[in-house]
Amino acid sequence: MKPTIIRLVLLIWVSPNTLIGLLVGGLGLLTGGHVQLKRDCLEFYGGWVTSLLRRIPPTGVAAVTLGHTIIGQNQRFLADARDHEHAHVRQYERWGPMFLPAYLGIS
Repeated sequence: MKPTIIRLVLLIWVSPNTLIGLLVGGLGLLTGGHVQLKRDCLEFYGGWVTSLLRRIPPTGVAAVTLGHTIIGQNQRFLADARDHEHAHVRQYERWGPMFLPAYLGIS
């Protein structure tokens, strides 16, 4: 666990992307989804989140990281992808608000 002041700075640095994840996750909750806290990240699954992830080309994705939130189709996919998604959390913590444009640019 990181010291409190560093953790706070990282939360603020990553917050623009986390807010996107909270919005998507919130829509999932409003449509029957669920949320859980794992490794200092909120994980959303089910509801609209599942429908959204299934539509990402070419064949859908199991989970996506947005700042300190991870959205996944279901709990099993989240568990299977957790280590990989937390590598993205660390990337967000390095790149902050620039991570998403950089990641989309190289994809």
